[in-house]
Amino acid sequence: MGHGKETPRQKMIGMMYLFYTALMALNVSKDVLDSFIKINNSLNVTNENFISKNQIAYDAIEKAYMANPQKVQKVHDLSLVLKQKADSLVAEMQYYKDTIIFYADKIDRSTCFMRPETGSTRLYIATDEGDTLSLEEQCQSKDNLDIAAQIMVGNDQGQSENCGGAKLKSSINSFRSWVLEIAALNGSDSTSVMASNVKVALNTDDVVGGGHEAGIIPWASSQFEHLPLMGVITVLTQWQSAVRNVEGDLLNLMYGQLDATSFKFNKLSPVILAPSTYIMQGNEYSAQIFLAAFDTTQALDVYVNGRKLPIDPASGLPIYKINGGGIGAQKYNAIIKLPKPNSTDTLSYTVSGEYQVAKPSLVVSPTKMNVFYIGPDNPVDISVPGVPGDKISASLTPGDKGTITKNAGGGYIVRVKQAGKCNVSVVADINGKKQNMGSVEFRIKRVPDPVPEVLGMSGGDIDKARLQAAMTVDAKMKDFDFDLSFKVTSFTVSAQVGAYFLSETVKSNRINPQVKQNIFNKVTKGSKVYFEDIKAVGPDGKPRSLGVLKFVVK
Repeated sequence: MGHGKETPRQKMIGMMYLFYTALMALNVSKDVLDSFIKINNSLNVTNENFISKNQIAYDAIEKAYMANPQKVQKVHDLSLVLKQKADSLVAEMQYYKDTIIFYADKIDRSTCFMRPETGSTRLYIATDEGDTLSLEEQCQSKDNLDIAAQIMVGNDQGQSENCGGAKLKSSINSFRSWVLEIAALNGSDSTSVMASNVKVALNTDDVVGGGHEAGIIPWASSQFEHLPLMGVITVLTQWQSAVRNVEGDLLNLMYGQLDATSFKFNKLSPVILAPSTYIMQGNEYSAQIFLAAFDTTQALDVYVNGRKLPIDPASGLPIYKINGGGIGAQKYNAIIKLPKPNSTDTLSYTVSGEYQVAKPSLVVSPTKMNVFYIGPDNPVDISVPGVPGDKISASLTPGDKGTITKNAGGGYIVRVKQAGKCNVSVVADINGKKQNMGSVEFRIKRVPDPVPEVLGMSGGDIDKARLQAAMTVDAKMKDFDFDLSFKVTSFTVSAQVGAYFLSETVKSNRINPQVKQNIFNKVTKGSKVYFEDIKAVGPDGKPRSLGVLKFVVK
């Protein structure tokens, strides 16, 4: 010592004083321990209250899901995931509390058990009460300063990845990230008050120390080091409380978003939607009756003439069906009943509907004439009032008379091959039911013969020079709406020249040089030139005899 040589007795007194000072430094005040115990007990009660309140929210979501699974499915599924994650994190914290007490009090391992929900890897203490809260009250080593730090911090000042504090920090961070993600999906982004509260409540950032602990202090050290065992237990209980509080906030947010999408409209308009207000006698009329602001996941009660309408499984809406009996306008009244949100009261709306019942009718109109001609395509328009074109089909009877096919433009083409009569029969698909709409009779005729021409003339006076310039004998349709083409296949030219009767036969439609040289060059004024035995072929391929052309040379 600095004040001189000491006797052995003085040295012994000095050492005892130092030892006593060390013991005093290690001894934790009973008042401090009692305070930790009171706080811990209070937090445990608070946690039980959180669990009860959160369960009320879980039950409300479950009830809403049972009433309307389609609408609540997403929130319901998320709530189940939230409960599993929160329970797992709280159980992990409880595990560390139990483990710390187990080692501090040197509890017999035979009194411990494994919890299956944690994968049977964590040690828990069995107590007479069957829980672990009483273990905290019965702890005999509340002032222990070593065990908690060894388990939660380790020997490397919180840097070990295997220590309890590092693992717990990772679990808290994972839970916090998931909560913030779900909160953002439900309208609370990173700038919201809720997101800010979650970040504060579940903050695991390292802290900046001061004084003799200057520098960055790892989170685990700041939470669990230099505290008596009961203080660490209280800190872990406080973290359990933080998790339950965040769990409740997220539950309320999700349930609030669910409620926000409930029936809240400033105007409701009743609507009757029918595929058609025009039906045939004996057919069925159907209409969907609903509110324009109607939530399709919430069924309506609709009554017509006191009868409750069934729900159409395809649309999820009430549907009204009735057979069309009497001819003319048919009117009816409907009552729509809708429950008020969060209430046992019911809203009622009345709406009127009307539909027309008519006798079956058919319209078949030839595009160009009222007969079908053999050879050309006969275009026909077929329609049924109130029925779309793609729901109509037609057939030609008897079948040996010809065929009828639908073209790309929506009309029909009839091709016939025998003279006589035929019928066009029509079937309509009305609301999935095939109905015969009747038939119309048509006459089948042969296409009229074309008129032969030379230079656009069918006979008469002609100059010799013009006659010599003629190139072909043509066959033209006169006053006929079809654009048909006939071609002359043969003809004979004859003329009386002096005492001689001259004649030339041609096997095509062209006037050849022999006709011009032997006949046209020899005729004189007043000579008569005949085009006879004119043959032509049309679309049906059958030859036609077209008569005689007579020209008189001027």
